[in-house]
This record gives sequence, C-alpha cells and structure tokens, in this order.
Amino acid sequence: FKLFKTINKSTEEFEKKFWKAKSAESFNNNLPVNTTDPATLIFKAAMAELLKTKRQSSAVQAARVERILEIANHENMIITRLIATHCHVDHIAGANTAMEKLGLPLEICPLGKYLLGNVGPIAAAFGYSVSEIKEGGYLNEGDIVKIGKTEFTILHCPGHSPDSLCFYSEGVLIGGDVIFRGSLGRTDLPGGNTEQLMNSITEKIYDLPEDTIIYPGHGPKTDLGREKKENPYLNGRLKLA
Repeated sequence: FKLFKTINKSTEEFEKKFWKAKSAESFNNNLPVNTTDPATLIFKAAMAELLKTKRQSSAVQAARVERILEIANHENMIITRLIATHCHVDHIAGANTAMEKLGLPLEICPLGKYLLGNVGPIAAAFGYSVSEIKEGGYLNEGDIVKIGKTEFTILHCPGHSPDSLCFYSEGVLIGGDVIFRGSLGRTDLPGGNTEQLMNSITEKIYDLPEDTIIYPGHGPKTDLGREKKENPYLNGRLKLA
C-alpha cells in the first residue's frame, strides 16, 4: 500500500485544481517546476502528453504508467499482477504499455470481454485513441488475489459497469468506480444499471466494517462509515437516476 497511499494522498488536491482550471494549459503552467512529489510528477507527465496531442488519448495513460513504474522502481517494489477493476476506457487505455513494460497479462472480469473487444470504437466516442487490448486472465466473485502477505477477496459489484470488481482485505476496499466520496458510479453508460449498482453496494459493501478505508477509482479516499452518514445516495437524501 505504500505506493498507492503516497500517490493517493498527494493527488487529491491536484485533481481538484485540475477540474477547476479554465484550461489544461493554465493548470500545467501553475504546477511546481522543481519537485520530487510523485503526484506532481505524474500530473506533469500526463499533462505534457495531453497538451502535445490536444486531446485525451492513450498517450496520457502511457505517461502515467511510465511514471508509476519509475516510482515503484525507486521504492524497490515488484509489481506482480496487472488487474482492471473494470474495462471502461479511462481505466484500461494504458494497459498495453503496462503489459509491455511489466511482461504481465491483463486480468479482468469475464463480463468485461465485450468492452475490451470493442475498446477502439468506444474510446473514439470519448476522444481517446486506443489500440486493441487483449486480456490474459479472468477473475470472478470470491477469487483471492494475493499480493505479498496481503490477500484480497474479489467482490463482483455490477451496476456502473457489468464487469465491475472490488477488492477487499481487512480494513481496505479497492472500490473502482462503484462508490466515491459523496457519490456513486454513474449508470448512464452502456451496460450501466442503477438497480444493480445499489444492490451491489447494499449486498456486498454495506455490511463491511465501518472503518473500512475505500480507495475509489477517482477522487480522494473515504471510509464506509463516512459514506453511510454523508453520501446522499446512501443516506436517502438523493436517489440515483
């Protein structure tokens, strides 16, 4: 978790600033020039590619992959698994670069095979340019992913996407795009289903310990107790459309 926590903690503020910026150029120009902060370096690398291509593309994802690998190498970490929480293009656009650099197969939920097989036209619809990506293994509900001494139990949580997977180990949930701080994953994309998403959360996540730390696919970390109290989609104040 050392790498993940280091990046997650320092990226929270940068993500907020990025979305508030009037343009990619203005955001990039205001980043520190000399820094060793991993989040800043990741953002600068990604933004450099974004400004070069003038649109979000697999080049941005590749830049992020390269930087993450540099950090892992610096921290003497060995990456042993390459796993997608789901196969939406913003999560797998850099998969080919990662597979090439790591020599590892991409593992997905079997229900993500259709999305992965159609990644080209789907990506084009969102302004990405992504070449063909092929999976190399499948993960299902109840499977165990062991990383070092830590074991994660896989929870299949469809709704945001049919193939959405969460990974739970004592006190920690890698949540993908199922649940965010103060919000939930959108269900208006192909394969999305609001009823499924709510069922996934109530049946698979809601009964986990309230102090479980949730690392979502976007935005800052949170914890389950906080979301039960403050997330308007979980406390009844709002209904997910």
